[in-house]
Amino acid sequence: MSLRELNTRARRRLRIHGWLLTLWCLLVGGFSNWLLLRKLDVTTPAVRYAMSAIVMYSLGLVVGVRVWLRHFAAAVRDDAELRAPATVGEKMAFDHEREDRNKAAGKSFDWGDILGSAADLFSFDEAAVLLLIPAVILLVVGVLMLGGLLPVMLVDGLAGLLAEVAVQFVFGALIARRLLKPRHSDDAFIHIVGKTWVAGALLVLLSAVMGWGLRHIHPGAVAFGDLFR
Repeated sequence: MSLRELNTRARRRLRIHGWLLTLWCLLVGGFSNWLLLRKLDVTTPAVRYAMSAIVMYSLGLVVGVRVWLRHFAAAVRDDAELRAPATVGEKMAFDHEREDRNKAAGKSFDWGDILGSAADLFSFDEAAVLLLIPAVILLVVGVLMLGGLLPVMLVDGLAGLLAEVAVQFVFGALIARRLLKPRHSDDAFIHIVGKTWVAGALLVLLSAVMGWGLRHIHPGAVAFGDLFR
């Protein structure tokens, strides 16, 4: 994963940016859901949740990453330390960190095996598969508005995507110890969509299914809050 190729300072910054991007997606999803219900009178949950998911993915994730890329590229130009590649020690520390986190997570639920199996089954790359985790969380928290609780997330999914984009369009691709020139920024949208369309499609599909399930469980319900009234 490209996050491994970046130095500790750049890696830490991308993880913070990953959290901020997640919060941005939540705000976009929550606001679009509210706007569709309160201002546009879209009362069918399956339709409204699917539309909110589309806005969350396109405006929240795709446009959000593209805007982030422009600002991050400017920050890298002004800060030479961010451009430094990861040392051998930093790469080893990153590997140990991931191993420790996977062991801790495996005690309760083995996400790694499940997502790894999905990757093998559907031939998804690692960055795209990791996005399934925040995609599901964005669905539950942002679109469905389940109590406003923000669960603990595996932020390396979004941070890994940001690192992948940064390596391709800011630092240059690292392939077999050779540094290739960064790709032109005009290709960024295609690259971002190519890495995230699986998560976006899953988000829209699950949103529609959950909206249909709400109406099936509680006929006449407009939002999940109606289940508790």
